Amino acid sequence: MLSDVQTWLLAGFALALTLHGFVNLYLTLYAWADPARIDHARAPKTYRPPLFGFSILLPSRHEHQVIGETLKALAAINYPVHKFELIVLCTPDDQDTITAARDSIAQNHITNARVIVFDPPSGKARAMNIGLAAARHELVTIFDAEDDVSPDILNIANTLYHNQAIDILQGGVQLMNFDSRWFSAANVLEYFFWFKSRMHYYARAGIVPLGGNTVFFRKADVLGVGGWDESCLTEDADIGIRLSLAGKRFGVMYDASHVTREETPATVSAFIKQRTRWNQGFLQITSKGDWRRLSYGKQIGLVLYILQSPSFMAWVLALAPLTLLLGLYLQANIFVSLLSFMPLLLSILSILVSLVGLYEFGQEQQRPVRWYHYVRFLLAYLPYQLLLSAAAWRALWRHHRGHHGWEKTAHLGAHRPPNRSVL
Repeated sequence: MLSDVQTWLLAGFALALTLHGFVNLYLTLYAWADPARIDHARAPKTYRPPLFGFSILLPSRHEHQVIGETLKALAAINYPVHKFELIVLCTPDDQDTITAARDSIAQNHITNARVIVFDPPSGKARAMNIGLAAARHELVTIFDAEDDVSPDILNIANTLYHNQAIDILQGGVQLMNFDSRWFSAANVLEYFFWFKSRMHYYARAGIVPLGGNTVFFRKADVLGVGGWDESCLTEDADIGIRLSLAGKRFGVMYDASHVTREETPATVSAFIKQRTRWNQGFLQITSKGDWRRLSYGKQIGLVLYILQSPSFMAWVLALAPLTLLLGLYLQANIFVSLLSFMPLLLSILSILVSLVGLYEFGQEQQRPVRWYHYVRFLLAYLPYQLLLSAAAWRALWRHHRGHHGWEKTAHLGAHRPPNRSVL
């Protein structure tokens, strides 16, 4: 028989899990709740005449396997060549990437690209600040060295800046190789729901933890908030929050035909290191406390939910089995017993939503999703949650110990067809 204190503790924990589950499902399905939201986020059907100039920043470290093809593809974007520039950013100890970039520029006769070599310390945020200072155009955007980018992306951005009163535009990013590793489908779906649904809610709420690339900024706005934080491991989310505080207006575009295509991490170890970096960056942002200057309680609650979800879920996975056992085997009142099972029911509902999302992803991206892909996703669901939990605990440990070094994710071009050339 549970004591009153134990009953209240069990009820409180079960209620926290239930609320988290409801919020998670709401954000996951936000875009589908109103068809107009999905239509509004699509790329424009007709493009405005080119008005804006774009500086494309390409922070690159140990990316010699993919940077050549990326430069070739970006140089062929459907936009006047004098209206955009490509800036590859490297440190002098990465000669392989520098050579690969310069070879691609020379062999493909790219006239609007340059390689900037800057002194250590390295880091994506530092590279982007160097690129920002060197940018010649009004609008600045970032792509990763392995990205496959829509050839119409600058026409789309130019048109949306014409048509909408926005300062920052977040474009869609999508992992593609859903069948390459046992965890890949779950990883792909996270991106799918984040950029197609969740990001639209964040923009509406006025607090946007931006994604790492396919984000367009006004150069003056980024300079106005001091550039990217070079000490933060999630400089993208950090600058999104600081620009939100500055009152900047956000637009979001997700169109399956124009998403920036990327690959999932190649190994479990690489995945855990990547998620550790993201989770630790969220802890850094929480500690910095810029969010305290937000005007509305709803915004504060939302940003804390985003930043603390990984750490919260680490505790959830550790304690959820205990909650179920207590609710099942110990004598608690009927309300508490039923409440203790709500998180499990919401998890089952989340799995069903994910299965539908996997089907829709396959339809949109014209990728054949077979019956065994669904089975593998189901079998991988719990192990994937354990990976997320392991990364969250590792981030907490590193943050507590003051270890803030950048753990690089290797890119092999697994999202690209195998017959495409490097240059």
